[in-house]
Amino acid sequence: MPIPGSSGPLVGVRVLDAATGIAGPFAAMFLGDQGADVVKAEPAGGDPYRSDPGFQTVNRNKRSAVLDRRRVLDELVPAADVVIVDRAGQAERLRAANPAAVIVTMPPWGERGPKVGDPIGRTLLHAATGIAWNQQSYGETPVDVVIPVASYGAGVLGALAAAAGLLVRRSRGVAPTYEVSEVAGAAAMQLGEFRLAGDGEPRTAVSGLGSKGRVACYRLIEAGDGRWFFLACGTARFYTRMLDVIGRPDLLDDPLLANPPWGLLEDEAIARITPILDEAFATRPRDEWLRVLAEADVPAQPVLSRDEFLRTSLVAANDMLVTVEHPELGPVEMMGLPVTVESAPGAVAAPAPPLGGHTDEVLADWADRRDRAPEPADGGGDTSESPLRGLRVVDLSSFIAGPVVSRHLAMLGAEVIKVEAPTGDPFRGIGPLFLSWNQGKRSIAIDLNSDAGRAELHRLVASADAVIENFRPGVSERLGCDEATLRAVNPDLVFLSSPGYGLDESMADRAAFDPLVQALGGMMAAQGGVGQDGGEPVFLSVPVHDVTTPLIGAFGVVLGWWQRGRSPAGGGRGQHVRTSLIQSTMVAQAAEFTRYDGRPAAEQGGFDHPGSGDDTWFDGDDGRPRWRSGRHEVDVETHGLTASALAAANGLVVEQESAAFGRLTVFGQLVGGAGPAPGRAPTLDEHGAEIRGELGRTSAAADDR
Repeated sequence: MPIPGSSGPLVGVRVLDAATGIAGPFAAMFLGDQGADVVKAEPAGGDPYRSDPGFQTVNRNKRSAVLDRRRVLDELVPAADVVIVDRAGQAERLRAANPAAVIVTMPPWGERGPKVGDPIGRTLLHAATGIAWNQQSYGETPVDVVIPVASYGAGVLGALAAAAGLLVRRSRGVAPTYEVSEVAGAAAMQLGEFRLAGDGEPRTAVSGLGSKGRVACYRLIEAGDGRWFFLACGTARFYTRMLDVIGRPDLLDDPLLANPPWGLLEDEAIARITPILDEAFATRPRDEWLRVLAEADVPAQPVLSRDEFLRTSLVAANDMLVTVEHPELGPVEMMGLPVTVESAPGAVAAPAPPLGGHTDEVLADWADRRDRAPEPADGGGDTSESPLRGLRVVDLSSFIAGPVVSRHLAMLGAEVIKVEAPTGDPFRGIGPLFLSWNQGKRSIAIDLNSDAGRAELHRLVASADAVIENFRPGVSERLGCDEATLRAVNPDLVFLSSPGYGLDESMADRAAFDPLVQALGGMMAAQGGVGQDGGEPVFLSVPVHDVTTPLIGAFGVVLGWWQRGRSPAGGGRGQHVRTSLIQSTMVAQAAEFTRYDGRPAAEQGGFDHPGSGDDTWFDGDDGRPRWRSGRHEVDVETHGLTASALAAANGLVVEQESAAFGRLTVFGQLVGGAGPAPGRAPTLDEHGAEIRGELGRTSAAADDR
């Protein structure tokens, strides 16, 4: 029988997890958290990842069955609704065994390309996909990013693909096969990377600020007591307030410091302002600066260790830490639920299973469906049709995390309408990055400060299936786009709530940016080896939370649609889906936050961390860096993943035209088999007249009725 206490939208769904390591099992964990009956099929020796503490989190809410491959194919695959595997070349055999299952293949290097079947590990993956080179450093050398961010990203992307597959199977009777490689996970974690036409030079990963950041007012700061914090003046308004706080408003007139903050990337600007800020912030202790900056509404947060983070109100308010009782390890602490569909909340109901502890039970439970798995309407097989076709999303969000949610939904075929103020999303000025974060959408400019603008939005929402917003508290109510108002217009909406700091009311009015959460959640301390020989923290170049949170949010929206369509639980009514930027810090450190008595210490980094022992980089015979992990080696990708043969072979990149920047190579479809790549990002109000025309025709049709 399924695990007692399981709950969530996916109760009744059977998932076969036939993968090992992090990525595939992490995808299955997300499904198990939401109530699915997940069976982990293992060989007699078990998943090799069992020796890692992270196994306890990545494999919670599962049952373990030890069977050889033949019996898995004959006895478990035919009874599953979802099958997750991580070896290349398995899809055809799985499809023959079960024409009705959603199949998600998660081969580390993909189903195609130069490395299919090669060994993989965190450092080899990060080196080959550009993460090791793109990490900012002092010496412009490859850096071992000690958190397996690409594997975690692949896991959440795999869960999103599986949920979308379930939705399309129910709505169209089609059982799709999708591919989510760990290379795709690396792409998802570097979304925003681009390549200009004709640019063949290696990326530079060095600046005058080393691994503290690239912008003097958006970087790590050491206070007078030797403790660190992150200063995040990500807008001109925050920058101006910061200068007032330190008593240097005169710098606003300095010609070397024009167009702050993102205009301060040049070496001359860095050289001018960095010593001024360093000298100012060295005059007081960190906590005093944090208090003064908070009073002035200047974003800043302390660099904490993971232990310190777990003691914050953020963890308690968001139920981010749960304890499960393990029969051998005793109490095991791990992350709580990272996403919740509030009408059907999931649960952490059980610890990771003992090896083979449920074999007979699973064979008996799943026998009822083995010989009578329903045929999908089209007879099974792959489909390249976009799974979310026909669903409409109204995107009211700006900056990064919110827009990337709808970018992923557009990638899977949803119609996304980006609603912007007449001045546009504030991050339009960032250029090609913005274009990557907003692919596949239509844009309409609406002034929500006006009655006419709010009425126009409400007409748009009336025909929508989901709304995404990331306003600071109180703003959505003032603009007439809060959940209560919009649900009165359309009771069937799935409404994604993704505040930066979640349910912690003490932080509700504080700005939340990725590096602030990196600082709070222990990432910067771990990568820098803080606490070891006086190391300084490191700002990870991968915008971990800005790209992990949208993956979780998109998964949550699809869960909301799934739950909305269930009867009587969903009832055809709207759903509230909740996640947050702060919760994603434990998703992106799931293994590292797993704790029990006697647990080995998590890996720490250090100054321009080169790896350790026989797992490190070296200069190859051609002078280019290579990464060695034991007996295995890969070239370090120095041009970025968008320029690599690995990404191209796996269909992860696309060329798109931009009026301002010409032809760009960017990431496109990250889920193989889920339809074409999303189209280019829209210009401001590019589709305004078109959308208004559609609204007018809809209103006229309603009047005729």
